[in-house]
Amino acid sequence: MHPASPSSKSSRAHHRTHTDWHFPNSCSPAARWRLGFKNSRRPSKSPPASAAAADPDSLRHQLATRPLAPDSGAMDGPKGSAVAGLYDDIMVEILSRVPVKDIRRSKCVSKPWRDLIDDPLHRKKLPQTLEGFFHGGCGSSHGSYGQFTSLAGTGESVPPLVDPSFSFLMAKLPGVEHLVLLDSCNGLLLFGCTRKDRFGYIVCNPATEECVAVPASSCSCPPPPPFGENTDVYDGERYAHTFLMFDPAASSHFHLVQLWDNVLMEEVEAVHSYSSETRAWSDRASKWKRGEKGGEWGQWGQVVVKFTFGRAFINGLLYFIVYHVQKSEALIVAVDGEGKVCRIIRWHDKHKLVNVSFIAQSQGQLHCISMDAQLKGFRIHFTQLSVWVLDDCDTQEWILKHNVTCSQLFGFLSCPDDDLGIVAIHPDHNSVIFVQRWNRKLVLYNMDSKELRPLRSLRGGYRFITPYVPCFVESSVLATKY
Repeated sequence: MHPASPSSKSSRAHHRTHTDWHFPNSCSPAARWRLGFKNSRRPSKSPPASAAAADPDSLRHQLATRPLAPDSGAMDGPKGSAVAGLYDDIMVEILSRVPVKDIRRSKCVSKPWRDLIDDPLHRKKLPQTLEGFFHGGCGSSHGSYGQFTSLAGTGESVPPLVDPSFSFLMAKLPGVEHLVLLDSCNGLLLFGCTRKDRFGYIVCNPATEECVAVPASSCSCPPPPPFGENTDVYDGERYAHTFLMFDPAASSHFHLVQLWDNVLMEEVEAVHSYSSETRAWSDRASKWKRGEKGGEWGQWGQVVVKFTFGRAFINGLLYFIVYHVQKSEALIVAVDGEGKVCRIIRWHDKHKLVNVSFIAQSQGQLHCISMDAQLKGFRIHFTQLSVWVLDDCDTQEWILKHNVTCSQLFGFLSCPDDDLGIVAIHPDHNSVIFVQRWNRKLVLYNMDSKELRPLRSLRGGYRFITPYVPCFVESSVLATKY
């Protein structure tokens, strides 16, 4: 393909604004970055003298080396300040369309760029990425929270504006007891709690310290599952798995989807959903009766919700893993905000010793981690870890993204599968975060560099570990109480 002439580039620039960019799917992040700034440039009245003058790298250098706003000396007074503010707003609008990875890289371009991105007012408009993890210790009063491990630096620092003890909840909602951190989604956290001797939920934004109380779905609602180092061991018969769904780019409202899991019968008894817009729970139990046409889960028979195997929220759908007992098959189920099953994705490899271990959203796509396993005595050991990407939901085609052996990761041929816990797949980078249970260390594996980096020693043990992506947008939906 021959490069477009300078005149054709200039002509197209006259008819394109920063609101109608169209990036080809094949564009790399760097290419989108350069293309974005090329399209945001004010069109010139005459074509450039040469193709080199319109080169994206050359233009990027020009933008990086000049100040973000016109010379302040020529802009004294209210009018000048207004123009400078408008210029910054345009740049923030451009940066808001850039992937998180490139935004962080652009902070290194120049001091004006760094100051623009770090400005608290502008930060609210820019996309955020994984900041770290909330977790608690087995011996602490906060079983599932109370500590925070940051991905930046040594992992010991706590990001600003976030209090891992969540003391603001006690101040705004007096009488709250027995908080349990259940889920997180795009900056919001979901807690189960007891308040005035009644079980309920709290949805909060720790960055803005806003929160709202949500009642239980019914008086017969079972408790959430216990959170410990061995989260697949249950003491009771019935548990309620509650998932949080929130997309600040689409709406300020959130949804809760709750599955009642009968552990002894190995079946989903009912599904309830909550909308912050209607402020009410919906009971879908009548649609889940076994054998009823269109009864969704009920007609499947025995299924177990694998809530510790990750979850993903993509394009308004919540994905999680269930295990079909009768077929001995792991399935990935997608539900909408009302708890309706919209999609069922089957794992492509039916081999008994290849386990579907974890799913998550990364770079806009559904990712799945599988482990090759072998039996050693009475224990299952994994020998290789593979990362897959769902390329097409309709054809359910999986593409292998990365694989690594246990020997390459840890230096020994195999590892008991219960000695390694997968915590997260980075939403914007090619990285996987694990817990090494044999030494209680939180570690990060970079798929690009193939390096394993320790993040923190979880002294005194740990319980459920919750990923956190901050959201700095204030919301009227998170009123203290209804």
